[in-house]
Amino acid sequence: MKSKGQCLCGKVEFAISNEAKTFDSCHCSMCRRWSGGPAFAVEAKDGVEFIKQEFVKVYNSSEWAERGFCSNCGSHLFYRLKNGSYCNVPLGLLESQSDFKFTTQNYVDYKPTCYSFSNETKMMTEADVLKPFGVT
Repeated sequence: MKSKGQCLCGKVEFAISNEAKTFDSCHCSMCRRWSGGPAFAVEAKDGVEFIKQEFVKVYNSSEWAERGFCSNCGSHLFYRLKNGSYCNVPLGLLESQSDFKFTTQNYVDYKPTCYSFSNETKMMTEADVLKPFGVT
């Protein structure tokens, strides 16, 4: 299934393939600093297919990952592993979000105590998240 999206100003447009209409949250300190709160993300099964990409810029955020953003409006566009094994996009950039289900909370061991979600989700610690990627 394909989902289309764009940044705030519309200078970046993209499509992603997603197997299921699900999204996760991430409570790690980088995602919270990047997005101003927990990040809500949809896995882009085959990466991001850019339709308009002139304003896409990439930030090297760690040894194994990078984050993309629009250089005009600053919208966050993606988080991806450099080895190509995983990529996600913010849920809020997609044209339609109403049919998506909240399934997993990542880095719950870093979640601040000032908020919590009432949804019943899978809860994953840092170790749970990094193990499948071989990152320690």
